[in-house]
Formats: sequence, structure tokens, C-alpha cells
Amino acid sequence: MRKLAAFGVLAATVAFTACDGMNQAMTSHTDVVARAGGLELTVEEAAGLLAQNPRLPAEPEVVDAVANLWVDYVVLATAADRDSTLGSVDVAPIVDPILEQQLFGKLNDQVIKVDTTFTDEELREIWEREQPGTEVRARHILLRLAPDATSDQRDSALALANDLRARAQAGENFADLAQEFSQDPGTRQSGGDLGFFGRGQMVAPFEAAAFALDVGEVSDVVETPFGLHIIKLEERRAPEFDQARDTFRMQLIQQRVAEAQQAYVEELTSSLRIQVQDGATAVARDLAEKPERNLSGRAASRTLVSYEGGQLTAREYLDWIRDRTSPSNRAQIAAMSDENLEMLLEGMAQNEILLAEAERQGLQMTTEERDSLSSEVRSQLAQATQMIGLSGIQPQQGETREQAIERRVMTFIEAVIRGEQQPLGLGPLAFSLRDTYNGEVFARAVPKVIETAQTSRPALPMPQPQGQLPATPQPESGSQQ
Repeated sequence: MRKLAAFGVLAATVAFTACDGMNQAMTSHTDVVARAGGLELTVEEAAGLLAQNPRLPAEPEVVDAVANLWVDYVVLATAADRDSTLGSVDVAPIVDPILEQQLFGKLNDQVIKVDTTFTDEELREIWEREQPGTEVRARHILLRLAPDATSDQRDSALALANDLRARAQAGENFADLAQEFSQDPGTRQSGGDLGFFGRGQMVAPFEAAAFALDVGEVSDVVETPFGLHIIKLEERRAPEFDQARDTFRMQLIQQRVAEAQQAYVEELTSSLRIQVQDGATAVARDLAEKPERNLSGRAASRTLVSYEGGQLTAREYLDWIRDRTSPSNRAQIAAMSDENLEMLLEGMAQNEILLAEAERQGLQMTTEERDSLSSEVRSQLAQATQMIGLSGIQPQQGETREQAIERRVMTFIEAVIRGEQQPLGLGPLAFSLRDTYNGEVFARAVPKVIETAQTSRPALPMPQPQGQLPATPQPESGSQQ
């Protein structure tokens, strides 16, 4: 099954996992928060980790993050204990996106033919026409107008706006008029001064009116979703062509290449009738929220996007969610509108089509290239594991190897929570390592951790009077990402 590439390599620090029905049946008690590599994180131990930073709130999200850190580091330390080179770790979730981007690069070089030569005369002509980098400084008077304003309300606001415009054109001080009449609380006290802004920073009608003015000129009344505006242009500035010529040339080249790439993709895919299926956005949102879900049978093979010659299934989308996105990315995807989710799914299908086209043209990454990149990824991961002390763990007297791993993992997480150590994010490797070493978090135990932490942790010290230092240093909040 081909992996999907849409956004490139995205790193994740904490991967979220929950138990399935069989594991729930096997572990009916609620004093275990997580399991991995034959070890268990108990409620008392999890509460003890929270106690490392009294300022860390005992909330479900925090407990979940701590439990997931524990699982991530146990499975990593267990893998390193079996083989310090991490040779058995499946690094495909990191390697595949990189190789696919390189394959896209090869396809791009082969099919995109565009003239990127610009003479100085052409550059100057485009520069003068488009005025890139130009910024203006303007003042405005805003009269707010509700979307459901009545005709009388609209007429009244428009009459006042036209009167203020006429007064400004007649020579009255614009800043004084703005201070008296503008209903923009952010600029009213400064006489409506918006400072300098470039193209793309204001809503379209406002931007068009402001950039069309000469310095000192007052605009007609401009309506935007915010209300009615009167604008006065105070200053205009732009970089010198001779100073910006080389940068501008590169921008035009990049723009021309991007336009050619977009045209190629549209030509390649337009006849294939890419179609997002009914209900696909709901499935995509649900899997982004719960990437730990196990799909099989009909659920896994459900078609989310169809196109002539292929399809994108729920299983392929879930693999992409797990391998290519971080928790923050997944939260953003889950919050997307149906329209944006459809665009995301269509983009994933387009990537599949591009990969198929690359194969059709005989383009591929060699085994040597894959092996070289895989070795580099494993080497970097092994070095990082060694640096944080999760490799080369030796049992102390009376300890088993598993107990030694647990001791070292707990020590490391305690340092992370206290803010003394930066966490190591496993990113997309977390899911494959958890599958190998049976890592899981039991959400049903989280409330008990919160209860235990709240009843056992000491109260925070009272605030000290100004100018008086606390008797003992207080711990800083540690990062949970």
C-alpha cells in the first residue's frame, strides 16, 4: 500500500492511544494508567509524577500527556535495550514522506518546463506595474454598521460618513475628526492612525481604496464587513528597484514555477473526476480526533475519495494521520469545516495520482537511497536516545532489566516535568513502537489520578509581599509537549 504525502514530515511529541475492548476486559481494575513493554504505570506513580511540579494542574489533558510520555519513553528504552542501534525500529513513517518529496522533485524536474529568464527591462516593467513591497500609512474613521441594519440606520450612517468626508476634504484636521467620531476603539485615540501596512493585510475593499489614494488624499466612503470607512493616506514607501532587483527576480521565478506546477496538476487530475464521498468528512474528522482507533474489514476499506483508476480509503487516511501529523495538526484537522476537509482529501488524492504518474514515467527512489536515509534516521534517533539516558541502561543490584528501564524512564520524565530536561518527541514512530511493545493508555484511570494528585499534593505557597523573596526556590512549570 502506497503511503500518502500531503504536508511533508510533521513531528509529534505525544501520541494519543487508548485501549480496545479486549484490553479493557483483561485489565478491569482502574489502578493502572498505562502499560508498555511489560511495565505498568500505576495511579500512585502517575500522581507522583504530577507532584514533581506543584504548579502543574491536575487536569485530564495533563494526566493524559504524562501517561503518553511514559509510554513513549518505555517503548523507546525497550527498543534500545534490545538493540542499541535501533535496527529493528520501523522508520518508514519518517523515511517515506522524505522519499516521496524527493520523488515529487524528480517528477517536477522532468515535466515542468518554464521560462524563468527575466531581463532587467522586464523586471522593471513588472516592478512598476505591481509595486511589490509598497507600504502605505493611513488614518481612517470607522462608523460601525450592523449586517442587519435597517434602511433608516444605513441612511443615517451613510449621511454622517459623507458629512465627515466633506469636512475632511474641506481641510478640517482628520485626526481630530477620528478622535471625535470614529468607532474603532483600537485607533480612535491615535486619530485613526493605522500605521504602515502592505498588500494582503487589510480586507480587500479597504486595501484597494487605500492603495489607490495619493498622499494627502481622502477616499470616498468605503464599506467593509466592519462598517463604513473614510480613509486618508498619510505616507507611501517602497524599496528601491536597484536594491530589491535580485530578490524580486527570485520571487518572480518562484511564482512562475508554482503557476506551472499548479497548471500541470490540474491538467493531470481534471479528467480523473476526483470525488469526495458522502460522509467522508465526518470519518476524516473522527479519525483525526481518535488516531488510536483500530480499523479493520469494511471500516478500513471504506472509500473516502474516488477517482478514475484509484481511491483513498479510510485505512490509508488513518495511516497518513498517524504517520504524517502531530497532535496539534490533528486538532486543527478535526476543527476544519467540511469544505476545508474536502480540500484536504482532494489534495491527498492528487498526491496519489502524482505518485502513480511518477511511477508510470519510470521515476523511483532506489533501494540504496531508502537504506541510506533509514540508516541516517536510526543513527540520529539512537544518538538522541543515548543523550537522554534511555540507551545503555544497566540494572542496579537486585533489579531486573525491566525495572531498570522503568527507573530510568521515571527519572527522565520527572526532569521533564520539573523543566530541567527537554522532551524527545517520537513523532510518527510512536505508533509503530507502541504496536511492537504493546503500549497503551487507559483513559478510565485518569479521574483516579486526578483525585489522588489533588488529595496528596501540598498547597501552593502564599504569594510573597513585593520585594521579599521566597524562602526556598519554587519549581518552574515544565513543558508537556
